[in-house]
Amino acid sequence: MSKSEISFSLFPHGYAQVRTWLMPFLLLVLSARAYAGSLPVIYIDTPGSSAITSRDKWTKGCRMRIVMPDGTEDFCSSDVDVKGRGHSTFTKPKKPYAIRLDGRHPLLGMAPGKRWALLANFMDHSLMRNMLALELARRTSLAWTPDCRQVDVVVNGQPQGCYLLCEQIRVARGRVEIDEKRGFLFELDSYDDGSPRFHTAHRRLPVNIKSPDPPISDMMEKARRMFDEIEQKLYSPHPDMNGIYDRYIDSTSFADWWLVHEIAQNAEPNGPRSCYMYCGEDGRLTAGPVWDFDLAFISVGVDAGGDLRPSRLNRKDVRLLTTDSLYNRNALWFDRLLSDPQFVALVRRRWQVLKAQIPDVIGCFDRWRAEMEPSALADERMWASLDPARFDTFVSFRSSCDNLRKTFLVRVSRMDALLSTL
Repeated sequence: MSKSEISFSLFPHGYAQVRTWLMPFLLLVLSARAYAGSLPVIYIDTPGSSAITSRDKWTKGCRMRIVMPDGTEDFCSSDVDVKGRGHSTFTKPKKPYAIRLDGRHPLLGMAPGKRWALLANFMDHSLMRNMLALELARRTSLAWTPDCRQVDVVVNGQPQGCYLLCEQIRVARGRVEIDEKRGFLFELDSYDDGSPRFHTAHRRLPVNIKSPDPPISDMMEKARRMFDEIEQKLYSPHPDMNGIYDRYIDSTSFADWWLVHEIAQNAEPNGPRSCYMYCGEDGRLTAGPVWDFDLAFISVGVDAGGDLRPSRLNRKDVRLLTTDSLYNRNALWFDRLLSDPQFVALVRRRWQVLKAQIPDVIGCFDRWRAEMEPSALADERMWASLDPARFDTFVSFRSSCDNLRKTFLVRVSRMDALLSTL
C-alpha cells in the first residue's frame, strides 16, 4: 500500500462524509449521511460524478433517492435525467435543476408526475417567496397551481443546500389538463428560450408556445390569430367586454392571476416574464398557472422595459414600486381590462374572498419557517459569502423572513385602498 488517506468533513446541517483511500487505484467511499433537520433529502448522483453544466442537454442515467427525516425512503431510481434550468439563476453559484423521471411518480406526497423542478431560490434569502405566492394562488379559482416541498439537496456527495422541489408546469394529467391536439399552453416571456414564438400585433407581446411541442404550422397560425383577435376586440374604440369574456377570455382567472401578482408585488408581468396562459376545450384563454416569485414581495424600481432592481430606487428615470403602488396596472392587457368597471368589480370581489384566507396563509408561513430553519441557516453559511444580495437586501435568513412577513402583511392591509383607485 503506497498511499492511505482519510478525510472527514462535517457540514453544519448534519451531513457527514468519510472517504478512505487505500491504494492509488482503489477508492472506497463510505458515506454516512444523516440530516438532523426536518426536511427530506434528495440525493442525486450522476454517471462518473460528472458535473451538471448545461441547461439544454440532459445528464442521463442519474441515480436519485429521496430520504425522509426518519430515514425511510420516499423514492429511488437509477434512471433519472437531470439538467440545469432557469435564466439568470443558472449563472449563480447555487444551481437550479430540472428533473425528468422514467415515468409518473408521486414525490413527497405530491401528485404523480414525470417532470419536476428544483428551485435554488438563491436571490431570496428567506427561501420562501415562491412558496408564499404559490400558497396564495392555491386559494384562488385558478384550476391548478404547482405543488412544492422544501428539501435539502446533495449532488455527487456534495451538499447544495435548501431547495424547493416543485411540480413543473406541463400539459399532463393532474397539471395543466388540456387536449394537446386542440389546445395550447403559452408562456409570455421576453426571454427567447428557443420555443416556437411570435409577437402579438397590437401590444407586441412575446408569446412562446410550450404545448403542443413542437406545434405544426397550422397550430402556430391558429394561436397567432387567436391572440391578434383578442387584442383587436380589446383595443377597439368601443369594446364589447361581455362578448370578450363569453368567447375569448376567462375573466375570473385573469382577475385572480392579477391579484396574486399584485399582492406579491411581482412586477415580472411588465417584462413580460414567466406569464403562463392556456386555451382549453371552451376555446377561451385562461390565465395561469402562476410561476416565478423569487423576486417578489420587495420594493423595486422598474424601467420602461420592465426590468427591476432595488438599486434603482433613487433614480429619476424609473418608476418607483412600493407597498403603496399597483405593480401591474398596465402589464399585458390589464390596462384595458382594468378600464372596464365590470372587471374591476370582479377583481374587488375576488380580493374579498382571498383576503379572508390570509390568516391561514400566515399560519403556513410560520410553520414553514420553523420546519426549514436548521436547513436554511446551513444554506446561509454555505452560500452567503459567494454572491452579495442582489434583490433581497436582508442578507440573513432570519431578517429576510421577518421582513417578508411584515411586507406581506403591510401589502395585504393596503390592498383595499389600492383597489379603490381603479
